[in-house]
Amino acid sequence: MYRAGLMRLTAPRLSLQRFGISRLGLHRGEDPGGKAFAAVTILPTLLLVAWLVAGLPLLVAGRFLPVPMVLISVPVAVGLVMLTRRYLPGRWPGPGDSDPVNRAGRGAGGPGWHAWLGLAGTVVVAVGFAVWQFQQNSPQFIVSRDPGAYFQLGYWIAEHGSLPIPPLLGAFGGSHPGLTLSSLGFAGNAGAVAPRLAPGLPMVLAAGLWIHSLPGGAAVSPLLGAFAVLTVGGLTGRLAGPHWAPAGAFLLALTLPEMYTSRSAFPQIFAQVLLFGGLCMVVDSLGPRQSRLLAALGGLAMGLTVLVQVGSLGVLLPTIVFIGALLAARKPQAFPLYGGLLVGAGCGLAGGFLLAEPMMSAVAPQLGLAGLAAAGFVLVTLAGAAVGLADPLRRRAVRVLAAPPLRWLPEAGAVIVAVAAAGLFIRPYLQTVRDGASTYVAALQRLSELPVDPRRLYAEDSLYWVIWYLGTPALLLGVAGLAMLTRRCMQALITWRDPTGTAGAWAMPLMIIGWGTATVLWRPDTVPDQPWASRQLVPVLLPGLIVAAVWVSAWMAVRARERGAGTIAVAAAVACFVAALAVPSAVTTLGIGRRQATPSGPAPATSGLAFQRTGTGEEIAVRMLCGAIPARASVVFLDSTAASEFTQVVRGVCGVPAAVAAGATQAQVDEMTGGITRVGRYPVLLATNQAELTPYQLQPRKVLDLTTAQDAHLLTQPPASTWPVRYVLWMSGPGGTASLPSDA
Repeated sequence: MYRAGLMRLTAPRLSLQRFGISRLGLHRGEDPGGKAFAAVTILPTLLLVAWLVAGLPLLVAGRFLPVPMVLISVPVAVGLVMLTRRYLPGRWPGPGDSDPVNRAGRGAGGPGWHAWLGLAGTVVVAVGFAVWQFQQNSPQFIVSRDPGAYFQLGYWIAEHGSLPIPPLLGAFGGSHPGLTLSSLGFAGNAGAVAPRLAPGLPMVLAAGLWIHSLPGGAAVSPLLGAFAVLTVGGLTGRLAGPHWAPAGAFLLALTLPEMYTSRSAFPQIFAQVLLFGGLCMVVDSLGPRQSRLLAALGGLAMGLTVLVQVGSLGVLLPTIVFIGALLAARKPQAFPLYGGLLVGAGCGLAGGFLLAEPMMSAVAPQLGLAGLAAAGFVLVTLAGAAVGLADPLRRRAVRVLAAPPLRWLPEAGAVIVAVAAAGLFIRPYLQTVRDGASTYVAALQRLSELPVDPRRLYAEDSLYWVIWYLGTPALLLGVAGLAMLTRRCMQALITWRDPTGTAGAWAMPLMIIGWGTATVLWRPDTVPDQPWASRQLVPVLLPGLIVAAVWVSAWMAVRARERGAGTIAVAAAVACFVAALAVPSAVTTLGIGRRQATPSGPAPATSGLAFQRTGTGEEIAVRMLCGAIPARASVVFLDSTAASEFTQVVRGVCGVPAAVAAGATQAQVDEMTGGITRVGRYPVLLATNQAELTPYQLQPRKVLDLTTAQDAHLLTQPPASTWPVRYVLWMSGPGGTASLPSDA
């Protein structure tokens, strides 16, 4: 009787298995390996989201301090991890799934060990990348470009917990003609010093600075790089199969821009973690559980990229269309995703206007264009959603789209992707992009023996930047993947059918990657010297093309297996795919067979930038500078070079009031030093050249002399080595060094 009852219970399950439903009452994603893969690859994003959500209100309130940050952010992070864990799927639609039965039985996860293998491999790649980046870490303590300014802003926030920076004009005897407070990355604003930088990255740098001062802050960037590699591997695994995740992570880790931006304080690498982690959660929310929580958190993570980089707002515009498609399909994730995006982007804009008003003023034209583009996206989305929500209109639209010529729209979309790529390839032969004249670009052109045209932006060469750093095979496969996926997604939208789930999983990533790639390639919006300009490829373009290229490789491997290829043959083909994708990147990153342009002329590259550090000795030099400045001093910089590089260093790390008198007359400087003396402080003048102090009858002494390596500055080729740079500072006060106190 027991056996008969058991047969009655199991018979329905056996019959359901024929239709691909293996576990009645349980979700198909309950694979432990897949769930572990999903949980680990979104963990960095959840931790960073918790830190930013807790930190922004405290920073606005002027209470960004270690104890409240830990007390608030740690419970938030633990809660997010625990809440998301129960909703994570364990399987995703695979690239070779051709019917619902196959998809339900196998999915992108394949056998259970595929997920564990993918997780282990991705973690190994991320850890290896972190170890290497720690060894080659190149933090910028001196403010030569934005990374140095970001680090100094992080130091100020860690020490003071508030913004803006007080001007301390009283330390100079009040305001004086010719005296300013602005320097690279910072501007005088409403009687204070406000950053020209988004506050997201400095808030994370502050955590490292709290843990171990300057070395702790320097360790944050390599850690963010490892998080980015892990997160992009996570999206690769969701879309191509977890066993392909290590390949995606490895290919990304091998690119020079990824290494470059994770060795110093670049916001692009942070934005990459939030963006691709958010995409991972959005893809997970579309799984069997239809999780509103994951959709909301995914939207929040992507929206918070605006707190890290205001320019990310433009990259997020396609989410409007995706949310409209969810509404038309009556999906429960639509409003949570919209709410998360709105809150995240709102936090970013609020942080910018409240904490970095000069930055927001500078990007106001771009924000206006983004607003106009958003309005266009909203109009298109509302029209499409109205058609989708009204059943008669939807049925009529399906009939119209199924008839010629509209039924060929998916193929036309794929062709447009290919034609756009071809157009970008031939663009340098058809167009020369110019803007306002730049003396910096003209100087680099003379140095490289190029025709001098200071208005050139070199934006027409942007696709060739991708070829330099990623390689032709990865570019071709990536474009092919975007074209194939455009066709699939448009076909699913037109027919309102997605039997394999591939179009649904890829829709949001495809929109973000395609739109972000197109906008960056058309207008990189950067000074065009390399490797500096390559940072613009990091948030979306390079990881997006890698994910698409790996997806095509996985699709070809599955097709080969379905056509009877053996395991050994498929494994060999996979190895060839990965090698073909990796070798071009390795050649650039390792500097194999390259000749490098240097300030002294062309020279063979001894090794690639993977093995070369920049800024060595900057930390010691900064500490020596701070030790040379007397107590109760007020520092005045006499030239723009010294002011740009060291004003915030002196103000923040040294803890001494600092201002700039570049371009001031001798009489004005004398008035400044007199005002400093009258308030009982010691006037200290700093300059790059000894001769600048001569008019003041001073006896200067050299307090900083550092020769180190800096990034190359190339316009028409990728870098293979660093360039030398020398920092020199001369210091004196009225009456010469004898007038300085003994602690000088």
